[in-house]
Amino acid sequence: MIHARGNVLGIIMFIVGGVIAGVGGFVFKLGDATVMIMVGTALFLMDLIIRLRVRNQKGWLMSKLLGGYFFFVPVWILGVIVIVVNTLNGLGILS
Repeated sequence: MIHARGNVLGIIMFIVGGVIAGVGGFVFKLGDATVMIMVGTALFLMDLIIRLRVRNQKGWLMSKLLGGYFFFVPVWILGVIVIVVNTLNGLGILS
């Protein structure tokens, strides 16, 4: 088990997201929106699973000490943003 917290854990999560994007885009030739929705879902789930393991502690959902962070934003929030933006892009709303 990797004992990382905060920004280090957030960067590790983004590296995993990059691997997912590479495999989805280059190996399976999926569309950009589809790949990025998968990356956002992975970021969201990775961070939330780690945080759910310590949910009995105060501030578990937003605490910098209990999950992944990227600068000052929890990774699960970035995952939701990636999902929403790419869903809108895939539907052609942002085009």
